[in-house]
Amino acid sequence: MKRVCFLGASVMEGMGDEAQLGMPGRLALLEAETKQSFIHYNLGVRGQTLKEISGRAASECRARFKDAKDFIVFATGSNDFALIESGFPRTPRRRAMNNFKALMTELAEIAPLLVFGPTPVDEGKLPFFSTVSNMHFDFKNEELASGSAEYSTICQDLDIPYINMHEALSSSNGFMTGLAENDGLHSTGKGYQAMAEIVRSSLHWQSLIQA
Repeated sequence: MKRVCFLGASVMEGMGDEAQLGMPGRLALLEAETKQSFIHYNLGVRGQTLKEISGRAASECRARFKDAKDFIVFATGSNDFALIESGFPRTPRRRAMNNFKALMTELAEIAPLLVFGPTPVDEGKLPFFSTVSNMHFDFKNEELASGSAEYSTICQDLDIPYINMHEALSSSNGFMTGLAENDGLHSTGKGYQAMAEIVRSSLHWQSLIQA
């Protein structure tokens, strides 16, 4: 059976999902309905930046893959764009993009990749207090949208399929309502369901899962 590693931070982990399924679990259930089953590994770790994910990503995927048809779904997350209490970004933009390009290059040598960008936030409910870092983090949709566009350009240059999740979810009533009902950064189960449906409907996902 095909194996899929889902890499990322809290959004990939599924923080806020009352059913504790997250997007990967919900996607697996959707595909099971069509008998397109796969083994999914949720490797999301809340609070991590791209640099921190880079320290574990390759080894964690290699430990789980058995076949050339196994693949990786990577969520860029929002943590690098967080404004810390000083008002500066947690990771300077150029450094974040360099870290992203290096990680994508490394992972693409291991297995096929599907990448999706940061999700929108409900700015009215922020800043968000992280119990992991013991700090307040603020997020701006304008920064997340422009960062997503930069990620998209890098993926295009590397010939890696990319889903602009910020754009797709900004018009999703389920996701945005879930943000308002939760902490403004993480949606509830209805939001993760919307994410799973977006990924499942992607031609890139269908190509990888059916290969």
